[in-house]
Amino acid sequence: MCFVTSLLVSYRYFFTLPTINENIKDYQNRELLSLEIALNREFVFLKTLNYDYSVWDDTYDYMTSFDKGYIESNYVDDTFKSLKIDGVFIYDMNFKQVYGHTFDYIQEQSFELPEFDLNTHLPNRTILPYKKNTSERFGFLSTEHGPVMFASHVIQRTNKTGEPVGSIVFIKKVRKSQVAMMAEVAQVKLSYSIINDDSATQNLLVLNGGIQNEGIATERQRILLDINGNPLLTMNIEHHHQRLPVLFDLYLIIILIMFFVASLIGFFVVNRFFITPLINGASAINLMLFKNDLQPLHFKNQFLEMRVLINGFNSLIKEVKKQNEQLEKISKVDELTQIYNRRAFEEIYTLQWHDAHNQKTTLGLMLIDVDYFKLYNDCYGHQEGDSALQALCGVLKETAQSNNGIAARYGGEEFIMLFNQLSFEQFELISQQLRKNVNALKLTHKGSKVSDVLTISVGCAFAAAKAMDNESITAKSLIKDADVMLYEAKNTGRDRALIKSI
Repeated sequence: MCFVTSLLVSYRYFFTLPTINENIKDYQNRELLSLEIALNREFVFLKTLNYDYSVWDDTYDYMTSFDKGYIESNYVDDTFKSLKIDGVFIYDMNFKQVYGHTFDYIQEQSFELPEFDLNTHLPNRTILPYKKNTSERFGFLSTEHGPVMFASHVIQRTNKTGEPVGSIVFIKKVRKSQVAMMAEVAQVKLSYSIINDDSATQNLLVLNGGIQNEGIATERQRILLDINGNPLLTMNIEHHHQRLPVLFDLYLIIILIMFFVASLIGFFVVNRFFITPLINGASAINLMLFKNDLQPLHFKNQFLEMRVLINGFNSLIKEVKKQNEQLEKISKVDELTQIYNRRAFEEIYTLQWHDAHNQKTTLGLMLIDVDYFKLYNDCYGHQEGDSALQALCGVLKETAQSNNGIAARYGGEEFIMLFNQLSFEQFELISQQLRKNVNALKLTHKGSKVSDVLTISVGCAFAAAKAMDNESITAKSLIKDADVMLYEAKNTGRDRALIKSI
C-alpha cells in the first residue's frame, strides 16, 4: 500500500498538479487580457465621440471665425451629461487653448484643470497629435483632480480636407464605477491607487497583455502609465482562483483511503475521475487557444478543481463574447440616435461604392440637415432637441430599411443616407417622401423661419450606372455633389429636397 500511496502522490506531484497549474495559468492569462479589452473599450467610446466632433465642418469653421454660437450650441452642461464626459479643450496649431470647459457630469459642477494649459505645462503637449505623424492620440494624464482619460484628434472638415487648424481633446475622469465595470468584464476583484512615489513601482509590470514570465497567483499588481510614460495608477487584481491547488487535496485523501480498502477500485477511480478529465480539459483548452476560437467546455464527472476551473472558464467566455458584441455596437452605432455613426458609414460607403463601380449599378446619397436646429435647442432646450433627433432618426431608419439603404449620423444635426440599385425616379420619390414624413411628425418649432414644425433640407446626388465608367466621379466627389445640393436647398428656402443626377 505504501508503494501505491507513493505512486499516487508522485503522479499528482509530477503530472496532475503541473496540468492544473497550466490550466489555471491559461485562465488567469485570459482574465488579464479581458481586463485590457475592457480598458480599451472605454477608449474606443471616448475616441469615437472625439472623432465625430473633430472631423466636422462646424468645428473647422469655428477655428477661423470663433463664432460663440458654435460653443453655445455644442458644449453646454447638458452635452457633457449626455456624452458622459468631463471636459472639452480646443487648441490651435501653436498649442494655444482657444476654448476649454470642464464639467463633472456625475456631480454636475465645474472644476479647474490647469494641467491642460499647454503653455505652462509643456510636457503635456504630448496629448496633441502634432509630432507623432498621426491624426489622433489617447491615453491617461495626471491632474490635481486625479487621473483622467483623454482622446484628441486633429480638426478637419467633414470630408477630411483642408489644412490642419488645431485639435479637440475630450477628457473623462477615472472613477470607481469604471474600475468596477472592468472587474465585471474580467471577472476579477479590482481596485486601484494613485502612484505618488515612482520608486515603489520599480518592480511592477505594466498592464500590457497577459501573464509576463510569472506563475499563477491569487493576486497580482499592474501599473498604468500616463501619456509621457510615467507610472500613474497601480491596479490591484484579485484573481478568480483564490485557492491554489495543493498536493494533498480532499480527492487525493479519499482515493488513498479507497486504496486501503481496495487497490483495484482506487485505480479505477484515479483513471476515471482524474486522468481522463484532466487530459480532455487541457487538450480542449489548448485546441481552442491554437484556433483562437473560444467555446464553453462540456465535461461531466469532474473533480472539484476541474469543475471550478471549467465553470469559471465558461463564465469568462460568455462575458467576453457579450462584451465583444457591445464593443462592436459602440464602435458603429451613435448612442443618442441608435443609427450608424460616421465611422461605420464610411466603411459601408467604401464597400458599396466599389460594388457599384465594379457591377455598374446606381448609387444615391442624401445629406440631411435639420432646419434651424440651433434655434430649436434655444427654444426648447437640449433634452427636447435630443428627443427631436431621435424621432427624426426613427423616420430615417424606417425609410432606409424599407428601401434597402442605410442611415447614419454625419455630425451634429447632419445625417446621411445611402441607397443602391434604385432608378432615378425611385430615388427622387424617396427624397420627397422623406421630407414629408418628417413634416408629418408635427414637432412644433416656433423658432423656424420656414414652418411651424420641424423641417429638413435634403441635398441629393444620384450616380447613374453609366457614370461609373467616368474616372472623374469618385466616392468623395459624390458626397461633395450632395453637399453642394444641400447648400443650395438651404439657400433657396429650406424645407426642400434638391437632386443632382450624374
